Amino acid sequence: MRPSTSLDDVGDVRRLLLVRPNFRIGNTLLTNALVLGIHERFPDARLEILTGDTTTSLLAELPIDAVHLMSRSFVRKPWEFVALFWRLRRERFDVAIEAGFGSFSGGLYAFLTGARHRVGYEGRGARFLTVRLPRVGVDHAYDDAVVFARALGSSCPDRPVYRQTAVEEEDALRFLRETGLAASGEVAPFVAVFVGGHLHKRWPHDRWQALLRRLEAEGVPLVVFVGPEEATFAPELRAALPASVRIVPPQSLRRFAALLARARLLVTIDSGPMHLGVALGVPILALLQSEKSLFYRPRGEEDRSIARPSVDAAAAAVLAHPRVRSLLAPSRAVAQSSR
Repeated sequence: MRPSTSLDDVGDVRRLLLVRPNFRIGNTLLTNALVLGIHERFPDARLEILTGDTTTSLLAELPIDAVHLMSRSFVRKPWEFVALFWRLRRERFDVAIEAGFGSFSGGLYAFLTGARHRVGYEGRGARFLTVRLPRVGVDHAYDDAVVFARALGSSCPDRPVYRQTAVEEEDALRFLRETGLAASGEVAPFVAVFVGGHLHKRWPHDRWQALLRRLEAEGVPLVVFVGPEEATFAPELRAALPASVRIVPPQSLRRFAALLARARLLVTIDSGPMHLGVALGVPILALLQSEKSLFYRPRGEEDRSIARPSVDAAAAAVLAHPRVRSLLAPSRAVAQSSR
């Protein structure tokens, strides 16, 4: 393995490729923070990104000049994989930055682009890099991008990043009017619940139903969002819950984000929407199912996390959250005065 080059010796950077080929919402939103740091460090460079094809809509409104897509279908169509990297080699990038923080595949892909310099952390993919930065451990997933940007001589936000447009905000308002949650431009306050999730992070359907019934009985205004993987769960929810609980079927990522931005609180497990809520500034109550999820927990002033909660504990945490207490206080005051 050839010795590492100093970042100061890279020279003029006119074309730069950020390599982060992932297919997860949370990973993309965390990479978005690093995009801002790289743009700050190389403001005059043409900034492009190699990423997965399932979450590209989350990159909109960022200072990215071009997007190159990896696909899971490449396993069945390897010639498309070859064609992608043949095209990238012809682009003659000055620098490829491996943003998987030591990923073997990320380092390999950076090498395959043919970039003059490949920058990244020491790790499994270090043999493919020309500039190897010492890996620094962090206590929270949100700090990875911050520390990496600092190693590049820059800075970036210490949270996921997402930017929505005024058109998307208006579309969300129109959708909420059609569902009876908004009138004359005013959105009725609601608590969002996302019942999806990935593999071992999921909460069983019967627990979600029990929690939602409990919260509805306490007067919490609920809007339940169902992801594409849980589409078959929606009819089951509809049959099990009172009509006052609004259930929103799967939406496009950007419409979902615009709707979620209107929530007073988001209740969810460790999931992509959890990180999206953080990016939108929506307070989170995270129901975490594993110790590993603590590394990704939201950490804002109004965020709360519970490890492996029972239905009772989850309901108590929702009802104790300041955002929910403020929603219920007026109705409870009216109920007490009428006695």
